[in-house]
Amino acid sequence: MVDSVLTNLLLNFLFIIVGLLAFALYYDFTKKTPSKGIVIFLSTITILLCVLFSHELTAGVYVDLRRIPFFLASLYFGPIVSFVLMIVIILLRYMFIGSGLIHLVILNYFITFLILAAFSKGFLRAKKKVKMLFTVVICFSMTVFNLVFGYVYEAEISRDEYIYLVLIPLAATIISVMIAEMIRKLMMMRRTLSQHEKLQVVSQLAASISHEVRNPLTSSKGFLQLMREEKDEKMKKQFIDLSLKGIDQATHVIEDYLTFTNSTPDKIERINVKHSIVDLIEMVKPLAQHVSFSYYLIDDIYVDGQSHSFRKCIGNIIKNAIESMPQGGELSVEMMEDENLVIAITDTGLGMTKEQIQRFGEPFFTTKNEGTGLGVMAANIIVHSMKGNIQVKSELNRGTTVYIELHKSLKIEAG
Repeated sequence: MVDSVLTNLLLNFLFIIVGLLAFALYYDFTKKTPSKGIVIFLSTITILLCVLFSHELTAGVYVDLRRIPFFLASLYFGPIVSFVLMIVIILLRYMFIGSGLIHLVILNYFITFLILAAFSKGFLRAKKKVKMLFTVVICFSMTVFNLVFGYVYEAEISRDEYIYLVLIPLAATIISVMIAEMIRKLMMMRRTLSQHEKLQVVSQLAASISHEVRNPLTSSKGFLQLMREEKDEKMKKQFIDLSLKGIDQATHVIEDYLTFTNSTPDKIERINVKHSIVDLIEMVKPLAQHVSFSYYLIDDIYVDGQSHSFRKCIGNIIKNAIESMPQGGELSVEMMEDENLVIAITDTGLGMTKEQIQRFGEPFFTTKNEGTGLGVMAANIIVHSMKGNIQVKSELNRGTTVYIELHKSLKIEAG
């Protein structure tokens, strides 16, 4: 009998540990605190397994660890969860064990429910030692309740069995509370870290916007001040043109940052990919005379999206490729058609390390001495908003290829 008691109680403890791990895994995958419904579901599964592997002391008196998941869920998630689990325990006890002494089970768990409901709010604010002491006292009380009724109904229990029946539930309760507290602490730390990272990104973004907008506005302000004292009409016109250019530059910076707030295009257009890429190359050629261009483009291939955003995406990648070849090199753009469209932009520039490839597209990460890294991030966001993928292959000092995969637009049939 001793082996049977020990085996069943240890199995019960294993089910409780697995339930706590399932709780932690749920949070790890979803990044959300489990809802009361999820808590009730996980606790019900654990309680069911504990009931199925309970040990019978005497007719109608059974010993198991079903009360531990009941304690944990009740104290950490409140009276509603506690009341539902109390009903669940009584029903499972009736369905799988029987109606013998069910009135005592109802009395035992109802009294415990009232105590847990009264102390659940203060429990979360209490120190870990107080939490463990409280749960140990409740667990010991319920264990004694079972043993007393086992004695009343003349159950044959040896001294060794009494030790197992008292010590194992208490030890299991202490370990379970320690694991629950560790999971709760990790969840709080992760939430704090996430908030800190968001604040850091906001701080960097604000600093970057301030830097990039202030410079052109400062130059525009300077030209306007000079214009106020300038009498030569030709110079005034030149100062006005330079001021407007600075304001346009600041406007473009703001538009680039607005890209990060748009996850989906406002207005879907059918974009002629070849025409857009040719126009971009013709625009950047005069600014990159040290780079030779080659391209293989396919006619009549369309994608769905925003023309302005698509051009910005391809333009940012091409601009990065040119800037990675300060001593000159070759830049090629190739379209490959399969089930989807793949645009490959290849340069013979400085290339990237494995670590830099992994961080490709992260905000504020750049391989250049000057820059914010937001151009590549904007390209990444635009591609994903078009339900596409972006990948990069690179070798240090051998160049980089960026692959942009997009769904082709459905052909519009005439008539």
